[in-house]
Amino acid sequence: MKRLFLAAILLLGVTALSVAQNDIDAFRFSQSDYEGTARFMGAGGAFSAVGAEFSALNVNPAAIGLYKKSEITFTPLVISIYNDNALYNGHNSRTSNVKYSLANAGGAFRIGLNQENGWKAIQLGFGYNRTYDYNNIYRIEGPSYNNSRINPVLAGMQGKYLNQLTDEEYWFWNSWLADTMYGGNHYFSDFASHTKSQKLVVESSGANDEMNISLGANYNDQIFIGATIGVPVIKYDEKTKYIETSDETMTGINSFDITENLRVRTTGVNLKLGIIYQPVDFVRVGAAFHTPSYFGRVKNTYSTTMSCDFTQDPDPKSYESAIYSFNYTLTTPLRAIGSVAFLIKKRAFVSAEYEFTSMGMARMSSNDYSFDEENEAIQDKYGACHTVRVGGEVYITNNFLLRAGYNFKSSAYRKTVNNSNAMHTATAGIGFRSKYFFCDFAYVFKTKTENFWMYDSDFVDPASLKTNTHRVVATIGCKF
Repeated sequence: MKRLFLAAILLLGVTALSVAQNDIDAFRFSQSDYEGTARFMGAGGAFSAVGAEFSALNVNPAAIGLYKKSEITFTPLVISIYNDNALYNGHNSRTSNVKYSLANAGGAFRIGLNQENGWKAIQLGFGYNRTYDYNNIYRIEGPSYNNSRINPVLAGMQGKYLNQLTDEEYWFWNSWLADTMYGGNHYFSDFASHTKSQKLVVESSGANDEMNISLGANYNDQIFIGATIGVPVIKYDEKTKYIETSDETMTGINSFDITENLRVRTTGVNLKLGIIYQPVDFVRVGAAFHTPSYFGRVKNTYSTTMSCDFTQDPDPKSYESAIYSFNYTLTTPLRAIGSVAFLIKKRAFVSAEYEFTSMGMARMSSNDYSFDEENEAIQDKYGACHTVRVGGEVYITNNFLLRAGYNFKSSAYRKTVNNSNAMHTATAGIGFRSKYFFCDFAYVFKTKTENFWMYDSDFVDPASLKTNTHRVVATIGCKF
């Protein structure tokens, strides 16, 4: 009866559910995992010193200076197969899904110049490349003896009276998942103290697709320079559903579930500068610098629902939040890349490059909120990220080529966080090239393992989440 008596009053004065953005958003949108043409991906993306490859303009804009002809390229086929395996409290959960996408479209155009002053040509490039793919579905589930999604909510409720509870806290209280004695400000939960099963399903979609405008030049076939204005466009959608089910006959509550929906849309801008130097015919070295990407208006839209199933009540109790929208500003970290390529009689190349970025440099801001705690968390949790890419290509006939590559991307987490997140990538590809036409195919295998917490890491053990991605890529294009 006490709940029915207070419900009407509390519904009028309840605090809105907190949806403040956190360090995870900054980390998610600061990452890069370059995609593009099948040639680029088949050789491990190691084209920063090789040049004359459209997708390389995302890494080293000086690559455009190596074009001897104009070129149009299109990657209409990218098939990605995601396999996830989560280990939580001794229980394995496997999920698989398939996604289709476009990874690249664009062109590079060469304009010849008077060679008397050493400048042989300038090049212009327009198009887009995918820099990160957010598509995936995974599931984590297993038994729990001491942990419950209720526990962090209880911790936030302590010391509050009923008219001070947030939406989520009130939902738990009104569903008998949390209770208080004699209307005081100390709360407990019978449900949380029993053995239960926990399950989390996360479905994400979207990508960071970067539109590029590039300008480059060739000086005496020795020095190649370039600049790219990048316009990253981020679309991200995430739906998470958490279910907790009692394994014991207890206080009449069978289970509860919480579903959260997040939608993010934003457009930013950055500048990339690069240079390639060829001291001798068979060696090229390159360097590139990426300014931070600036997103002046990141629009987050968030909503959540909760339902509770009772043993003796055929109608579950359910709650639905308002749809919350919040805008903020994000600045991602800068990047620096160094590279070297060895050319073998115009029939093959072997290339390697290194990329450095510090994820702890990302910053969030807003006129309506300070983000001091979030920015401090970014500095505390994230550090330097090191990426190594190696790759090669060889003509096996006058028209057919073979390619292979390997990438290693270190974890961006500081050691104190205890989260690996390192990624390994192996690639292979074939290609056909004639005077005016080319087509390429690539296979890409990525694997990474990370710790994943279903909710607040102070109240739950992490699951070990391993993600393997198989990707098939096809590109067509022409030269003129």
